[in-house]
Amino acid sequence: MIKKVAMLGLVGSALWAADPVGTLKQSIELGYIGSTGNSKSQSLNAAYKNDYQYDAATDMHVKADILYGEKSGVKSDERYRLFYSVNRYVNKDLFLYGEASAIRNTFEGYNQQYNLGAGLGYNLFEDAKQSLKGKAGLQYRRSNYTTQPHDNFYYAKGGLNYIYNFSKTNQFTAVWSILDNVESMKDYETVLDLGLKMLIVDQLSFRMGFQMKYDNLPPAGKKKTDTTTTAGIVYSF
Repeated sequence: MIKKVAMLGLVGSALWAADPVGTLKQSIELGYIGSTGNSKSQSLNAAYKNDYQYDAATDMHVKADILYGEKSGVKSDERYRLFYSVNRYVNKDLFLYGEASAIRNTFEGYNQQYNLGAGLGYNLFEDAKQSLKGKAGLQYRRSNYTTQPHDNFYYAKGGLNYIYNFSKTNQFTAVWSILDNVESMKDYETVLDLGLKMLIVDQLSFRMGFQMKYDNLPPAGKKKTDTTTTAGIVYSF
């Protein structure tokens, strides 16, 4: 586990280190995670986040996390995720986005899953305390399953991203997304991700999170609903 955490941080830190242009913000999170659904366990997780403001109109984001747990020497949880996105603003509120992600989670039935997407986003409102963004686009997904042949589909994607700042140091976030197969309305997936981050001192914060994922057509033999609850310390630099 220690080697995996170290590798995660080193790879993430090196992504933009070679380019001094713009503003870079990074964070590493270590803590507890509990899961229900296709896996039921309590274990440790590690996460890395990278936000890079390339110029006034372009921002880039990298997220990666690792979840691994064992019970009585038997693996009870294992998940690896990597997500990259870039936003290019056309004007103050309208922007284009592109994203790519990869995941491995055999407990949910995926040896590998790859996603590529693009679309439009809009700042629905923003003030000193809160903001709300909406996105809509098209996403290609390739899924390599553990118990059935692989498949490739195109999905229509929509989502909302809400941020509320209680103060300069305390923040609540809510992110909701939905994917719907353009060939079959029954094949849809929705995810709700809630987070609360509170500053402890200087660069250290405490973060709590809850995620619920509902897949209406999951891999064969798998449950439709999965949840994860997290609590950890975040170091920002």
